[in-house]
Amino acid sequence: MLTRSHLAALALCGAPLLACKSGPPERETPSRTCGDSIHDLGWLSGSWLQATVPNTLEEHWTHADGGTLLGVSRAVVRGKTVFFEYMRIETREDGLYYVAQPMGRPGTDFKLVRCNSSGVLFENLQNEHPKHIRYERLSPTHLTARIEGEKDGKPVAQDFHFTRM
Repeated sequence: MLTRSHLAALALCGAPLLACKSGPPERETPSRTCGDSIHDLGWLSGSWLQATVPNTLEEHWTHADGGTLLGVSRAVVRGKTVFFEYMRIETREDGLYYVAQPMGRPGTDFKLVRCNSSGVLFENLQNEHPKHIRYERLSPTHLTARIEGEKDGKPVAQDFHFTRM
């Protein structure tokens, strides 16, 4: 049987009794960290170029929207495309993933393991090369990328130094 005090409590809650809390309302404190949203990587968007005459390497990234950043990369040596790659960074239930498709092959997933306002690190320790993909924003116009892994059991790394186009 509902008493007058039960009815008063229901009226004060304005919601079902299970949702009612006694005492002052709790303050929401966001516990959001870098990498919780694809928008945290929005600084990667745009066109980036590494030019060392007569070679060029370019990466182009869409803006962060719809849970993804989409990218394409191309290496041109002496006027001929020698390498291309499709990339995407996508939101999944368990975090952000970088998916690399060099030369159009099936994708390899790299999970975001570190993120701050100026850099990200993706990792797939099961992959021989690369195991790590890192991007670092040095300034609004300069970006470095680094891939690290193993080749024939030996550690290898490659750095890319991009300027915004």
